[in-house]
Amino acid sequence: MEQKDDVSWGISRRPAMFAGLGLAVASALLAAYVGSVRVEFKEQAVLEDCQSSAYAWLEGTAAAVGHWQDELKEMRLRISDSETYRLFAGDLYGLDGAAASRISGLAESGAQEQNAAEAGLAEGVPHIRRLLKEYAEQYGFSDARILNGSGHTLLSSQSVPSALSALQREAAARVMKSGRPEMLPVRACTGGLMLDAFEPIYGLDAPDSRVAVFMASRPVLAELTQFSARPKPEELASAAFLQRGAARADAAWETVGAPQPKPVAPALSSELDRLNGTLPLALRESVFGRDVVYSASYALGNGAGAVVLEMPASVLEQRMFQAARPVYIAAFLGWLAFLLFSLLVWWIGVGRQQRAVVAELKQLHQTVSRQKELLDSVNISLDVGLFMADVKGHIHVCNRAFAAIAGSREEEMRDQSLFEFLPADAASQLLERIRQTAIGLKEDGMELWLEQGGEKRLFRVSLFPFLDAEENSLRGSLRGSVVTLKDITEFRRRSERQRQQQKGLIEAFTRVEASADPYLHGHSKRMAALGELLAQRMELSEDSRNTVVMGAQLSQIGRLFIPRDLLTKSGRLTPEELAEVRKAPEHAAGLLENIDFDLPIARALHEMYENPDGSGYPCGLKGDAILPEARVLAVLNAFCAMVSARSYREGKSVEDALDELRNPARFDQSVVEQLAAVLETAEGLKAMKA
Repeated sequence: MEQKDDVSWGISRRPAMFAGLGLAVASALLAAYVGSVRVEFKEQAVLEDCQSSAYAWLEGTAAAVGHWQDELKEMRLRISDSETYRLFAGDLYGLDGAAASRISGLAESGAQEQNAAEAGLAEGVPHIRRLLKEYAEQYGFSDARILNGSGHTLLSSQSVPSALSALQREAAARVMKSGRPEMLPVRACTGGLMLDAFEPIYGLDAPDSRVAVFMASRPVLAELTQFSARPKPEELASAAFLQRGAARADAAWETVGAPQPKPVAPALSSELDRLNGTLPLALRESVFGRDVVYSASYALGNGAGAVVLEMPASVLEQRMFQAARPVYIAAFLGWLAFLLFSLLVWWIGVGRQQRAVVAELKQLHQTVSRQKELLDSVNISLDVGLFMADVKGHIHVCNRAFAAIAGSREEEMRDQSLFEFLPADAASQLLERIRQTAIGLKEDGMELWLEQGGEKRLFRVSLFPFLDAEENSLRGSLRGSVVTLKDITEFRRRSERQRQQQKGLIEAFTRVEASADPYLHGHSKRMAALGELLAQRMELSEDSRNTVVMGAQLSQIGRLFIPRDLLTKSGRLTPEELAEVRKAPEHAAGLLENIDFDLPIARALHEMYENPDGSGYPCGLKGDAILPEARVLAVLNAFCAMVSARSYREGKSVEDALDELRNPARFDQSVVEQLAAVLETAEGLKAMKA
């Protein structure tokens, strides 16, 4: 008997123990390898998600900076393209520095008297200087001056112009030689940060010859601070603007800061140079080299530098750990299940006397497998609370997530009333919905505010009817609802932040409209006010209403790309001019199609000029092929254009405008009649004055 006890399947127990230990180690290594591969995949997914949100923020900021740079360039071109300054610079072109100083009034008091020719040129200098000073004050430039090719000041908006630095003189010489505009790196000054920009001035008589350089200096601390303060994808994220140091031979990068720029960490500077300013999200040294962070960057246009977004390493590492935790649990349970199954197989061969033990192990294996499946399903929805309650409000089953929401434990909540764990008003709302769902046998949903962890949290509640008997009668059966609660607080906050970002973007576009043509600003504002009332009267959905209102605010954005002389021309347009004006919808759609409004705004503006009979443009759509929101915008746009005064005509009366709109070939008559009804109300009259 003793020898028999030492043998199993013809193998002594000691080798069997070693074999079992080896199998356990081998399976553990395999589980660890598979788990590490899955963990790496999960971590990469987290990084890709963070990189996507980071690049969205960086691209948005770079676009805002680029638009701001274009505005500054347009301001500078008002001087460099002006015939007055081109003529003035052309007259002084070729004169030596002393003669130019005498003419422009910048010579010292002991300078030689002017000759007759110089005196003639000097007569117009005070007027030109006054215009230059008014230009600088209007557009917020601290200094505006005209320089010759050697960096000598020919005319300045300052009464006593300050001496130019070597960098400024060298930049003026480069622009004079190459004809390419240039911006120097932002420099620190007593007022904060200053940006120097240079534009070539071409002669009026010889348009291909450069006669001078226009330099404009503008404080930019407020703009850069506003750009970096845009809402970021992560609350703890920080941003920094970088620029290439023009005075350094190795083209190092420097941060734009106040009051004095600081050098960038050498490793980051080298990587930025190698990848031309655009870096993927990765773990690297921070901008100032203080610690290690996850950062990404995006190059700004015109070689102006780059914007960097940094996120603390601890935040992303915590997200990676949360994503990898279910993998670790699944790998451990899989390994444990494999060991139990192997042990079960081994016990089957031991003999009939151990069948009972084998049965228990089999049952244990099945239990572990079920628990693994249950744990996997729970891991998928760890943040979803679940419970089942009857029509009297008694809880029969709940999970741990709901117990945590209610601030209790699962075993304490069973067969208890909702009112014992939830506030009275919340419990009353839930009980009413549970009864409606159970009696009506129809799914339902609602939103519910609950206090959790000392703060109000918003939950999305879904209710499903439950009946434990086949008959529909309540007698002898349990009737109630299965309820799930999902925390959507952060989702709602992100939605609100996105709405604020969209509002800020629309406000920025409307400011651009107003700066280009004051008539456009009033037109869009009135369209939006009437559009809000018209959408309410037509009982449009919330998405359609938002599309109409936001589309009205952006309705004229495409016209900014059309020459203003065509928009204000009082006579008949030539076919070529008409074709150019009709490109406005395509300009608007091209500008807005890549902006995530989550609404068909770009399409609505693209189809706003289509007619029901197919005679519109740009695609010749007809009837129901035209977006309903576009048909509403078409009526609003035409009406507001007709009743608004322009530089070349008076506005029409409301009655005359409505008569012109009653044309089925051009406008949707159901929309026209609803607009007429709106204009008969006090709110409609008020909107007309918006």
